[in-house]
Amino acid sequence: MPRSASRTRRWRNDDRRRLAVSAYIWTRVTEGEPDFVPCPPRIAPDPELRSVWTRERHNVFHWLRKTDHQPCYGALRPLLEDHAEHLAKEIDSR
Repeated sequence: MPRSASRTRRWRNDDRRRLAVSAYIWTRVTEGEPDFVPCPPRIAPDPELRSVWTRERHNVFHWLRKTDHQPCYGALRPLLEDHAEHLAKEIDSR
């Protein structure tokens, strides 16, 4: 695989996970359900991208709950919880 293709694939994967982690924070701040997380505007019109985003979101939520096989998510979860709590307090104080 050419280097540029590898970088592009990695970036897409990183972006998907970033969006999925943002969705996790959204659920913590709003106390909402994962199924009701708003789809990012640039993804919403494309059914294929929306499907990939939904799958990636589901995977990340699973890894954050069951950290047995993904220890990096076990380390990430308390940081996300703290960040979500901070955001919720900021929002509530306004």
